[in-house]
Amino acid sequence: MPSVASQATRQRAAHDVLIQIVARVLNLALGVVVTGLLARTLGDARYGQWSTIFVVLGLVGYLLNFGMEGVVIREASREPEREMEWLGSMLALRLIMIGPVVLVAAGAIWLLHSTQQMLVAGLILIISMPFSGVSVLSMVFQLRVRNFVPMLILTLRSVLWGGAVIIIFLDGGSNGGGSMIVLAIAMAVTNSVGSVVQMFAGRRVVGQWLRPTRQHVGTLLRVGMPLGLSGVLVICYARIDQVIVYVIAGSRSAGLYGAVYGVLDQSHFIPVSVLTTLAPIIAAAWPHDRERMLRTVRLAAEFMAITSLGALAFSCVASTQIVRLIFGPNFVDAAPALPVLGAAFVFICFGYLNGNLLIVMGQQKRLLRISLSALVVNLIGNFIFVPLVGFMGAAWMTLITEIVVFGASLRLIMGTLELRRPGIGRIGRTVVAAALLGGVLAALEAAGASLALLIVAACVCYPALLFGLRALEPDDVRVLLRRKALA
Repeated sequence: MPSVASQATRQRAAHDVLIQIVARVLNLALGVVVTGLLARTLGDARYGQWSTIFVVLGLVGYLLNFGMEGVVIREASREPEREMEWLGSMLALRLIMIGPVVLVAAGAIWLLHSTQQMLVAGLILIISMPFSGVSVLSMVFQLRVRNFVPMLILTLRSVLWGGAVIIIFLDGGSNGGGSMIVLAIAMAVTNSVGSVVQMFAGRRVVGQWLRPTRQHVGTLLRVGMPLGLSGVLVICYARIDQVIVYVIAGSRSAGLYGAVYGVLDQSHFIPVSVLTTLAPIIAAAWPHDRERMLRTVRLAAEFMAITSLGALAFSCVASTQIVRLIFGPNFVDAAPALPVLGAAFVFICFGYLNGNLLIVMGQQKRLLRISLSALVVNLIGNFIFVPLVGFMGAAWMTLITEIVVFGASLRLIMGTLELRRPGIGRIGRTVVAAALLGGVLAALEAAGASLALLIVAACVCYPALLFGLRALEPDDVRVLLRRKALA
């Protein structure tokens, strides 16, 4: 039986990505406002503690996935008749892992806490971790290239969390005296409600209970182990810098860095949206339909280049105004880190794509080596530069680490697929368009343009430059109206 992903048309894929982009942009807009209020509610020092809590929970919480999701997407896309068995096996392993993960998370928070509020808030957030186990059912929408429902649930979570932060901010948090404990309770409730709604929505779609099998559990453990270790290493080199800044440079520096890094984290919606739709299509096409796989990968790469390079050009010019608007004047000292992290985001986008390709091609063990090398580079660099230049050292090491990962994974992919070095093509023309956009925005900023004017100029100039340089074609817009071409 062919999978839904293998039969997805280019129009269906484009519509699914577009729905996610629109929903995530709206959630991002709300998230930016909420993050700004959160920073103002806690103040720079306690915001550093809050950010550190989430780094710890992210590192430990990844153990609930531990590489299984990529394996399940790959195998269920190829064997749709066994979809319930793959999903059920993943759910069973997650439920088994919840107990140890909660204990490890609690121990890590206990070791790192610097105030009683930080400790209590961290323990409250750990309480909601078991609910994340049932989020396996959200994958049924990804496998069917129907991600509208997960976007609704994401919006529900965002609205509930945003409403809670606004209430806490207005109720005394506007002077920087808000309680981390109250915020932690609000977030725990919000996450739990979203997970329960997601469980019932997924159960309604599949119409049956998931069926774990010993064979599939064994496969997930065997194949997923290298991916899981690689994922843990990725999370480590991506977020351990926050902990290092907190320990070496103190709470205020951690708060400044956590604020701008939060902008980077929010921006991950771009590669996540694209690959949520395209990952099952790529997995279903490999290895029997190599041309379709490469065509899908090329489209994903071009889209990621357009979005990430445009964002980099804007952040290079408007970083100070962005930070002041979102976080307030107390966080302006963090503005120089934003363009550096914006450059890292370009390589992060392609890192998502390269990592997915390596999983599809069964290169998870080599991906593990790349991730281990990246962690070593990141740790050495952070321990050298954070004591010297504070959080800016962490920002530069984020960029350097992502370049190392991108180069190593691209070389492996090119060798495995026996591809020649690609030409400049659309991505090269996108680089030129982004550079020209940066020049236009820099001229406007030097003339005293406000952030609003810079945003309008970017929205007008960047599409014009992309079409003018043929980095985008009219056919790319018309594809949303088509109904036949395969993705």
